[in-house]
Amino acid sequence: MFKVIKENSMHEWSIAEGIVTTLLESFKGKKILEVEIKVGELRDLNVEVLGEALKILSIGTSLEGSKFNIIVSKAVFKCLNCREEWSMKKALEILNQMLGTEKYVVEEGELEPPIHFIPSLITGLQRCPRCGRIDIDVESGKELEISKIYLS
Repeated sequence: MFKVIKENSMHEWSIAEGIVTTLLESFKGKKILEVEIKVGELRDLNVEVLGEALKILSIGTSLEGSKFNIIVSKAVFKCLNCREEWSMKKALEILNQMLGTEKYVVEEGELEPPIHFIPSLITGLQRCPRCGRIDIDVESGKELEISKIYLS
């Protein structure tokens, strides 16, 4: 498995560029037929834009014509005190209760939650929905990795 090391706040095109560069450098001279990329829900990436960027950046390389499968892994939070697990949907509800929708920011005519700009807020301000403690762990949802590669 190849980890694509990019900051959480990078945009889709920069991430696509990192993926393409990683693949081309790792598999010089080989034809890659298909690539599976695992993207965590907490990355808050637009997978359609990421997929399109991958296709465009692959033109004229050994990746041209490759199939890019982007799998979104759901976020799972876990309380280290009572072991309760919850989803991104519940985490956003908790955050909205704490911040309220008046804290949303208008960007390009749309209301965006603060986590759009500062993704670490989702974990930094999270409380367990069962016991209320702040001792939580992110079990999944932060991934950004090339998980499978098929060569010709």
